[in-house]
Amino acid sequence: MFFQIVRKEILESLLSVRFALSILFTIILFAASTFFFVERYREQSEDYWRRHNENLSGFREQTDQLCNIAFYEQHIYRKPKVLSLCASGAEQRLPGHFTFDGFDIGLPQIVGQSNFTLPRFGDLDWAWIISLVLSFTVFVFAYDCVCGEREKGTLRLILAGATPRATLLLAKYAGLILTLAIPLFLGLFISMIILIASGTESVGFIRWESVVVVVLTSFLYLSIFVFLGIFVSARTSNSSNSMAALLFIWVVLLLLIPSLGRVISDRFYHAATTEEFERAKSQARKSIDDRFYAGAYGSKASGTAPNRDDPDVDPPGRARYTVDETAAINRVVDAQYNRMLAQAEAGRAFIYISPAVVYRRICEVMAGTGIDRSKSLYRQIKRYQQNLREYILSEDQGDLGSLHLLFDDKARVTGWTTISHKSVNFDTVPKFQERDLGLGESLRLAVWDIGVLALFNLVFFAAAFVSFLRYDVR
Repeated sequence: MFFQIVRKEILESLLSVRFALSILFTIILFAASTFFFVERYREQSEDYWRRHNENLSGFREQTDQLCNIAFYEQHIYRKPKVLSLCASGAEQRLPGHFTFDGFDIGLPQIVGQSNFTLPRFGDLDWAWIISLVLSFTVFVFAYDCVCGEREKGTLRLILAGATPRATLLLAKYAGLILTLAIPLFLGLFISMIILIASGTESVGFIRWESVVVVVLTSFLYLSIFVFLGIFVSARTSNSSNSMAALLFIWVVLLLLIPSLGRVISDRFYHAATTEEFERAKSQARKSIDDRFYAGAYGSKASGTAPNRDDPDVDPPGRARYTVDETAAINRVVDAQYNRMLAQAEAGRAFIYISPAVVYRRICEVMAGTGIDRSKSLYRQIKRYQQNLREYILSEDQGDLGSLHLLFDDKARVTGWTTISHKSVNFDTVPKFQERDLGLGESLRLAVWDIGVLALFNLVFFAAAFVSFLRYDVR
């Protein structure tokens, strides 16, 4: 009986006008999103590789002297990802330009015109289509699945037989999910055909296991709205009331709450302004300078005579002073960047009651985009700085004419030969290369959010089950 009901639900949906419209609308949206993405991705890739090669060319020119490598200001840009088709992660509003040398790092800059705190639903990607459009489609199919059957009198006939209510509920759920799978898979199929046909080189590097996780998570997300639709349909006496209630819920969960999250994060959690940030850096310098003038680094650390053997200079003391000053400023930059991220996280924590926000975060993690990618990229650059300094010191050990002191004062490093002036082979110099998170790391980041979606399913299943058991079919 279970499979007969499932078959009946699917056939009724397939023959309806709403199914034809959902198929047409979904295919159009997936096709449009892919066409737009391909064009944008090509432009972003060309721009990225041009800037990347310029940075690498400038870095190569510094290898005539080992000491120059540490003082070259590198410009690293966020590499466009082909999986941003799944979830763009509002990348145009996230920091995507990082400047640093071997010692200090600048505050990451946003490539684009808008500031970031929270992801918005303005990006036409898979996550946007599924989270907004297909969730509404669920309600279009589910709003009359119980009350509509009651109005037609078929619900009383089905339950008059030996069919348990629990069986009927699960059959309706299965029928709705399988019906939704048709437009979803058609849309995804069309999207991948367009992407592959475009000849985009990075298609061969797609992590298909991540795509599979996104698709499975999409069903888990849509399942929430199926249970919610059944629950509301089982709590209302007619189809029009059910549709009105579901429309209100959809607007609140998917439009109102995400918008309020950004407002709340801006209202209650502020990152420092540019003036405050610069003031904090000045205070950090002053605290080190106060120690410097108090003699904490030796009485001769301020000496700047060109001869390092001059009795009035102290290269090791000067090195300690400069290293401490650079570290203090870097701590201010780290704190500012962390406050920016904390502002985004604070707003997102509030809007966690929206399944759409949780779902989008999972898609961003699996696609390697969004806030988590920005945080990971910043950490990787900090580690690369350390590796670059270690390489310089290692290469410097073979030069007997060097003092083997590396610090952020190019005039002194060059004049006193604290680091070797010999040339090095560029092929041996560490170059920064962004590392994508592996599938296991991505799943660890997303497991909590997946659990939240599962919890939503459990809560609305319980609500739908209890409501349906008590529903008056007369």
